[in-house]
Amino acid sequence: MNLRKMKLKKLLLFFIFLISTCCFSFAQQNTTISGLADDYAGYTINIYQTTDPISETKQAITSLNIGADGSFHSTFELTETTYAEAEFDAYQASIYLQAGESYELIFPPLKRVSPAQKRNPFFQYDELAFATKSNDPTELNRLIQQFELAYLKEETKYFNEIYHRQSKAAVDSLKNHLTLRFPKTGNSYFENYKFYRIAFAEFALQREQPGELIQKYFINHKPNLDLPPCARLFTQLFSDYFAFEANQIRGTEFKRLVAQAKLSGIEDHFMTNNGWDKNLSRLVILQSIKDAYKQGQFSPRSIKHLLDKIQDSDWATSKKEIAQRLKKKISYLEPGTEAPNFNMTDFNGVKYQLTDFNDKYVYLNFTRVANPICRQHLDQLKKSSALLQQNLHILNLIMPDEASKKELIQQQEWAGDFFIVDKQTADEYQVSTFPMAYLIDKKGKLVFSPAPNPLDGFEQRFLNLLKQKRIEELRHQGK
Repeated sequence: MNLRKMKLKKLLLFFIFLISTCCFSFAQQNTTISGLADDYAGYTINIYQTTDPISETKQAITSLNIGADGSFHSTFELTETTYAEAEFDAYQASIYLQAGESYELIFPPLKRVSPAQKRNPFFQYDELAFATKSNDPTELNRLIQQFELAYLKEETKYFNEIYHRQSKAAVDSLKNHLTLRFPKTGNSYFENYKFYRIAFAEFALQREQPGELIQKYFINHKPNLDLPPCARLFTQLFSDYFAFEANQIRGTEFKRLVAQAKLSGIEDHFMTNNGWDKNLSRLVILQSIKDAYKQGQFSPRSIKHLLDKIQDSDWATSKKEIAQRLKKKISYLEPGTEAPNFNMTDFNGVKYQLTDFNDKYVYLNFTRVANPICRQHLDQLKKSSALLQQNLHILNLIMPDEASKKELIQQQEWAGDFFIVDKQTADEYQVSTFPMAYLIDKKGKLVFSPAPNPLDGFEQRFLNLLKQKRIEELRHQGK
């Protein structure tokens, strides 16, 4: 009897394993990207998705390593249809990837852009959709591109009636023509895409009183913010919503709720006053936290406290993860946070990490020796006091295109050491212009972020910091 039970138990476990394996295999499907791009030989192009449109955190999907012959091939797993993007040279290219499908990409003509050009605050990518070699008229990217062309054609036709005369009849005509041109398909992703894309014509009529629009697209229909037109409509409707509520006639009470980080009070306010459900209220709170922090409309401390309260609430895990990513983003590179570690290489090819210099304070000086202003700041560092250099590692960081300037650098005998870093390091430290500096303490924490440049009073600020630290040490010893 016991032997029979054991056999039945093993059989049951086997079936459970078999079912779970089948379910997992169904969820995780191999997706392939391949192609030939001769002009891009030697490039590595990262394909990424945005985890959510609120925190806008990028998550890698795969990398295309383009060989010497221009060929590339990558297979990776996806569980659902995913909007993906890639940034390379002058382009920001997008594609919709369906789990289990294969895509043969056609790259645009090569259009090089230097790292310095990309750091120009006025630089903008050329946005485009990846072309593919598919001839299938039902392929998702083909459907969306054709729909976009048709939408823009109809919008142009009715532009004055919709946007100037606020004509509902014109909006209805636009919707009817698109519905006839693109009848219902079996592709649920495309159907949702059409649903939210057409909503923009209605938004033009209801911009001032969007209650019906919100009810239709975000309460009656559960929103999917991973869908680009849904995310875009959400942003347009709910951008800076804390400020909007605070500026209403009775906005004082709402300001108090935010100032005191009353998470449940804000949620109740949205649900009671606006008639929203929990899902929408919480999404708007997350979006509003990001906007409020960026605009500086409310106390940063209150905003961060709201994010902490979300972690202790009954909110869904997915929304708590958005809150976590938001907090990480808004706190990034703030004084007191950990400085991102990175690799650097000296002129002899020896590799180092930032953490190799934690016996002293570290002054990270992102510079370009070809830039006259940067050279003036480097000259100033030469005049720095012995006390400064005794307590400080000066790391002058240059980009790979200046590695050939080794002799010039050595002839100048500038203070500190020079290292070559890659574009990723400069991006991690949000270097938008040169020179740009940071001060890091012995524990790897950012102190001045960013720090003053040498000609802008760095030496005095640093010596004052040393003095203050010494006073604190003496007080501690006296207790």
